[in-house]
Amino acid sequence: MYSLKDVLKKLYKTKSPSGFEGETASVIAEIAESAGLSCELDALGNLIVRRPGVGKKVLIDAHMDTTGFLATYVDEKGFIRFDALGGLSVAELHNTPIVFLNGTRGTVSYEQKTEIKDRKISSMFIDIGADSAESAKKHVLPGDAAIFAGELCELSENRICAPYLDNRLGCAIALYTIINLKNCEYDIYAVFSVQEEVGCRGARTAAYLSDADFAIVLDVTDSCDSPGFDGYGETKLSGGTAIKIMDKAVIAHPTIVSAMIECAEKNKIPYQRDIVTAGGTDGGSIHLTQKGIPTGGISVPVRYMHSPCEIADMSDVENSAKLLSELLETQAIIF
Repeated sequence: MYSLKDVLKKLYKTKSPSGFEGETASVIAEIAESAGLSCELDALGNLIVRRPGVGKKVLIDAHMDTTGFLATYVDEKGFIRFDALGGLSVAELHNTPIVFLNGTRGTVSYEQKTEIKDRKISSMFIDIGADSAESAKKHVLPGDAAIFAGELCELSENRICAPYLDNRLGCAIALYTIINLKNCEYDIYAVFSVQEEVGCRGARTAAYLSDADFAIVLDVTDSCDSPGFDGYGETKLSGGTAIKIMDKAVIAHPTIVSAMIECAEKNKIPYQRDIVTAGGTDGGSIHLTQKGIPTGGISVPVRYMHSPCEIADMSDVENSAKLLSELLETQAIIF
């Protein structure tokens, strides 16, 4: 059976910028089906993994998509203009290596005449080494997507570094947990959703189809412990799993928050409170679906989010998986 780190490494062999999640869905389905679980793709491309039970319907959500780049125009010299898929910071893009889904590699650069303070996505381009539009278009066409080029690497002190820990971590936790559950009466719909980074689109339709009694969203959150972090918060690396209290899109249901805290304390699982003052997760779409779905969240603190080099602590990842497993196996959330 796969370990949590094994699952994470398998997911890192795939590319899935928003709108192009099929490769990741295939790997998740392969692992889930090898554990005897059924899988189905809905009309938008969400992968729904079922673990039937006799209890309440539970929606477990983790988005498959990542931020990325979409080629929009190839100029006469072979430089490729692009738009962002999701929230990319111009400051993170200067001279950053990228790879297109077809394997073509390049680097992001910027118009030299543009002052740093004035740089925008529109003043940047991707250089794949071509010397003309004709040669560039042999490799990249408008509409082709790319992601940061980077590998999952292990740092000191049980920490990992890679692009797209958002949300490879959530997917790994969800998948690892559902294939290893032993005794669980909940009727589980594990949704690996599409297009979260461009507006939480996939989760809305998947939640509608599941008609769940409550939902748990697995994602990442800001680690606020790096020097000069621009914001306020107490979440930090090695502090434990982060139990969602609120973000800009959802206020976590108090029944779920209380059950998570009680479960963590009972099982001596380190935890911290996740309060986000900017941004949100799929929970924003899910909790407003149909008659309303009570929604909570479990997050992993990550430094340098949406950059080519995000950092997380594996102990926080493991404690998040432990909390999810205990919640499901003990049916700790009751409505």
